[in-house]
Amino acid sequence: MHPSDETTYPLPQGGSFLGHPRMLWMLLWVTVGVNFAFYGFRAFLAPYAAETFFANLPHDEALNQANFLFAGFGSMTYATAILGGWVADNVLGEVQSLRLSLWLVIAGLVGMVMPNREAFTLSLAFFVLAAGLNIPLTVLIGRNYAKDDPKREAGYTLFYMAINFGAFVAPFVCATWIGATYGYRWGFMAAAVGALFAAAVFEWKQRAMPGAGEQVRYKRAWSTPLVLLVTLALIFPCAWLLAHPHAMDAFVYFLMLVLVAYFVASSLRRRDRAQGQRYIALLLLFIAMVLFWAMSLLSASALNFFARDYVAPLWGGTILGVRWDYILFQSVNPLYILALAPFMAMLWPWLDKRGINPSTPRKFGIGLLLVALGYGVMLYAINYLQLPGGKVAAWTLLLCYLGSTIGELALSPIGYGVIGKLAAHDEAAIAMGGWYFGVSVSYNLAGQIAAFTTTGGIGAYAEVFKWLLIGGGVLAVIYLVAAPWILKLMHGVK
Repeated sequence: MHPSDETTYPLPQGGSFLGHPRMLWMLLWVTVGVNFAFYGFRAFLAPYAAETFFANLPHDEALNQANFLFAGFGSMTYATAILGGWVADNVLGEVQSLRLSLWLVIAGLVGMVMPNREAFTLSLAFFVLAAGLNIPLTVLIGRNYAKDDPKREAGYTLFYMAINFGAFVAPFVCATWIGATYGYRWGFMAAAVGALFAAAVFEWKQRAMPGAGEQVRYKRAWSTPLVLLVTLALIFPCAWLLAHPHAMDAFVYFLMLVLVAYFVASSLRRRDRAQGQRYIALLLLFIAMVLFWAMSLLSASALNFFARDYVAPLWGGTILGVRWDYILFQSVNPLYILALAPFMAMLWPWLDKRGINPSTPRKFGIGLLLVALGYGVMLYAINYLQLPGGKVAAWTLLLCYLGSTIGELALSPIGYGVIGKLAAHDEAAIAMGGWYFGVSVSYNLAGQIAAFTTTGGIGAYAEVFKWLLIGGGVLAVIYLVAAPWILKLMHGVK
């Protein structure tokens, strides 16, 4: 079992660098490699699928099928985080779970190089199952700090920057360089190199991680081979779900009910009123997070196709002498985060000293409002700023991404940090898995929203953007008004 309190883990030895534990910096490099791999092929997955596996279909149907495959991939990647969190908590331990995941995702990425649809789908399924086991990476960031260490939140901000550094570089390498030059399927191989880098770095230092020798409930000598066998056995059911979007919908929402039931049962078992109310607060923040990401994740599916078909090339079609590729819009969000995250990290303490720092629930409302306003910009551009060729200027999409990014910085890093405070300690990894699972639900919702954009040309996008503006704005107001009540449920967690 896990220790009852996070401070019972000995904090990592080896001193500090720039005020943070040295082991944190190792984990940040692992984070860069992991996210280089993930975002490297995510950037071109939907267009690649449309051109490679659905090219024989009518244009609108090809986009629809590609959007559903992309949504299914995202849903499965984050849904398996629930299972991965349970395995980390109960079977392998956090360190061994992450270690196994880092090596297995390499095999999945290499398999996706094959242009055969069945082989590709099986490899994609293997990747998402393997990725589910890496959920402890987020938890291990926090293990480097005492629970009340004021630098803990700054550590998670650095973690978020590492995610986005990998995400920023990856489209340039995997899509614009390797993919555009040698074929997009070789972009999967480039992504595998990033995963190999992450695995090698973690292998180097994993024995020194806090909790590396931890004995969890069901851990035995044969635990790792058993987890590998179960992973292999789940490939075919997972691949079947990827190929059947409606079954995927049912699966995702069934898992959501199971997750809620698990934490309800946990609260009843503990008979701890304060912890039960913290879980209610966590559920309300979870809902806001799901709705935010459902709107934001359109960037890699519907907005990716929108950029291809209806956005004028940036800087006249060349950037630093290189031909502009619409997929480079996938680097805009992480670039914004790298530029703005340090300022946002300084903003919250500055506001806190003056007694005007928004509470966590209110920050979630701000995030919803900003992503909704970003779609308002796109709606205005389509209705009033269309260029002679029927396209819109690139700056309008850049402004849309800016609103989404600032909203993300108000919501997402705070969400990572608050999980370890609101969840019971012995459920930290599965709670983090549940938080990531929320992104699975978001991918599913984003796929359903994207389906409304595939028929009707640019007017279909305008209609979707209108409802995202209205719906997102209403939800934001609800959370901004209800923030004090949610804060009471958190019992001192801020």
